[in-house]
Amino acid sequence: MRRICVAAVFLVLILTLSAASAQESGVRDTAALEAFFDGVFAVQLAQANVPGAEIVVVADGEIIFSKGYGFADLEKSIPMNPGTTLHRPGSNSKILVWLAVMQLVEQGKLDLYIDVNTYLDFTIPSRTISNREVPPITLHHLLTHTAGFEDEVAGIIVSTPDLLKPLDQYVKEHLPARVFTPGAVMAYSNYGTALAAYIVELVSGQPFAVYAQEKIIEPLGMSSTTFEQDLPGSLAWRVSPGYRWAAGQFVRGEFEYVQNYPAGGLTSSTLDMARLLTALLSPGEETTVPQLLTAETARTMQSPQFSAHPRLPGMTYGLLEWEYNGYRVLGHIGDTFLFSTGLYFLPEANVGLYVVYNSAVGSEPRSSLLRGFMDRYFPEENTEQPSPRPIAPGTEGGYKGVYYSSRGNFSGVESLLRLAQALKVDVDSQGYLVLQAGAMAKRFGEIAPGLFQELNGEDKIAFAFQDGRAERILVPGPAAWLRLPWYQTPSFLLGLAGGGALFMLVTVLAWIKVLFRPRQRQGSFILPKVLAVLFILLFFTAVVLGVELLATVHPAYNVPLLVLEPSSTLNVLLVLTKVLVGLGALMLVTTIYVLAAKKGSLWQRIHYTLLTLSVLGVNVVFWQLNLW
Repeated sequence: MRRICVAAVFLVLILTLSAASAQESGVRDTAALEAFFDGVFAVQLAQANVPGAEIVVVADGEIIFSKGYGFADLEKSIPMNPGTTLHRPGSNSKILVWLAVMQLVEQGKLDLYIDVNTYLDFTIPSRTISNREVPPITLHHLLTHTAGFEDEVAGIIVSTPDLLKPLDQYVKEHLPARVFTPGAVMAYSNYGTALAAYIVELVSGQPFAVYAQEKIIEPLGMSSTTFEQDLPGSLAWRVSPGYRWAAGQFVRGEFEYVQNYPAGGLTSSTLDMARLLTALLSPGEETTVPQLLTAETARTMQSPQFSAHPRLPGMTYGLLEWEYNGYRVLGHIGDTFLFSTGLYFLPEANVGLYVVYNSAVGSEPRSSLLRGFMDRYFPEENTEQPSPRPIAPGTEGGYKGVYYSSRGNFSGVESLLRLAQALKVDVDSQGYLVLQAGAMAKRFGEIAPGLFQELNGEDKIAFAFQDGRAERILVPGPAAWLRLPWYQTPSFLLGLAGGGALFMLVTVLAWIKVLFRPRQRQGSFILPKVLAVLFILLFFTAVVLGVELLATVHPAYNVPLLVLEPSSTLNVLLVLTKVLVGLGALMLVTTIYVLAAKKGSLWQRIHYTLLTLSVLGVNVVFWQLNLW
């Protein structure tokens, strides 16, 4: 811990002390750029336990700096090389989908504002999971992540290549539930990207991978880039295996087979991604790469298209928006189980950068890298900013609560993730909002009505209210946080399940104890006990199966195997929960009969009623988390 803290302080000093000289020399001083990135990555690789990283900077249509740090392959001592090493850009693959859509829009073959069912050979239902009739989904919604689909994690990456399905089969078999009205809520959707890619297939008459290769990858000269996952030998040997850090050592990864390949299945080099970045950065201009779109279409693609709040960055067509030091930054980020990437550019300054880490480090390293780059080369002007202030006394109750990401699952077993991904909002003694997710907590103060800024930070959020109560937390980028009703909060559901399990366990122990104390018992209470014992045995069997499912992980990715491949154990578990729901209903009927007929002793009736309530509580949890 001390080593990490010292490293973090050193990184801050690097970013701060070098800013003044950088502002004078500018981004084209490659010696200064190299010194800056040398310092940053020396700290980051050690601090985040990453074997290797690469960076490339482009300006005015050309690459001005690129460099690799650390190792692409630890076992073979192969260094990271931006022109040789291949990696998985993750969700930066989506950029090619959005470019393909805009090309076909430019050609008049696609319309951004008509029902996507017009192009599809299957039909997207018009109703949500709450049975509301909602307007049709358009490409505009897909490109801004406002289509209103729920999210699904399982099956996006699979464990073996034989599990890969054709794109048309995937989009038809994995159609997610519609949750939100199109255009109302940003909810990042990998499926929405796959759907857009499939529309490109249907309209162009080519498999998406072929279209992307012929119309985007080859024209840009990205000779080391492909969506194919059976890599030819000339490329396969160049791929970094990726690593994760566990038990004080690096664990070697393996090639990730991405089922939803348009959303994250690209393989590329850093210099190839720089060519893509150059095409985005200089639309309609003569550069070292050909133009994929006309200047007008490119401007449309890079113009703001949706924002949850007027003062928060939002989405263009397929690109995320950020704001740093008063500058507008566009781009995308990508994460797989083994790689993290970031593609960023400043349209007004004609400067961009791309970074890759061959380990899944998440947002913090790439965000701190971008923030340091912006502070060094594009510092904020000395303009007065409002100071965050406490909320008005008496309004605390309108904010407090538990919220769940709009990028979540609402109809399937992945609803279980709600228990681990909730965001709690509280108010501290000084009147500042405290947002806590897991072990991370941030404090926010109000800077405008409904708009908040992190204390001693740059993050901004906003709240949407209904009848004086916050119902939604709005954040930059394609997501929002929705208030959970009390009966869906993790504390309530876990308390209900835990309390019910404990009562059942105590009941079983008590009944076992009675078996060894023979005595005269009043009345016949056999059937109710048989139902209860059967429920308890099946319940704890289901618990054991659930634990086994979560504990059986992929050795390279360290994620449960049920995320990567079909699971017969999961199917058995879901059958068990259905049986448990049925047994719970029988126990309820039995309880009513026992009470009405006054079967057994008073204590037996009271105990059985409490046991049935515990069983019903467990079944409520199954129902709320879609586990049946």
